Amino acid sequence: MDGFALYHWAPTTRRGQITRYGLRPGSLSSDRIWRPPYVCFADSPLTAWNLIGRYRPAIPEWDLWWADSNDVGDFEGIPWDDGGWREYRVYHRIYKRDLWMVGTRRNEHHKG
Repeated sequence: MDGFALYHWAPTTRRGQITRYGLRPGSLSSDRIWRPPYVCFADSPLTAWNLIGRYRPAIPEWDLWWADSNDVGDFEGIPWDDGGWREYRVYHRIYKRDLWMVGTRRNEHHKG
């Protein structure tokens, strides 16, 4: 099966952890409220941003990470009401060798 691109936004402050360990389920959420048992991806940077960025105005900068679905392995797809895929949840670690940092953006919703 051909792979497809998966995108994940993470606060820039977590770049060191991600470049050392990759993305790990059970890490403290970006709002520091809970530890999700998965890592959340979307199939476009905009969809990924719309799932997180606007809801975290306290975070000034975000890094965009890319992975190939073939390298990610098993995942759970969460659909929109229309049946398209909203997000992809991965319940295991994504190793740093399978991630590429695409870039950094300033959060236009930042209030700080």
